Amino acid sequence: MSKKNMKTLLLALSFYAIAFQVIAQNYKPINKQLIEELITTKIAMDRSGDFKDRYTIQLFYGEREKAIDTKEKYDLLSLAWKSELRWAEPYHTVWVGNYRSRLEADRALLEIKENFTGALVVKP
Repeated sequence: MSKKNMKTLLLALSFYAIAFQVIAQNYKPINKQLIEELITTKIAMDRSGDFKDRYTIQLFYGEREKAIDTKEKYDLLSLAWKSELRWAEPYHTVWVGNYRSRLEADRALLEIKENFTGALVVKP
């Protein structure tokens, strides 16, 4: 490498270093209380099911008594996902979980299908 190329390279690197140093000095304090409120709100929305673009697993669709029996049978298995009994006119459904992606739902479905062969992934 020639001296001229070396000087040009060092000059360019020093300009980049100075530019990054100036950018790094711009600090804005973070409002930790606001971040905590946002996290709490997000968790509450996740739990209540406000995000409609999620997947769930349907264990049963039919009469109320059989739906209750299916939910109780699932709850006795003590799996990681919470079950829910819902009214979907004209029948009741038993849904399990609230998954962000289809892949996550399919992984859970493999485990659930060991006991509920008719289970399927739905996107309500």
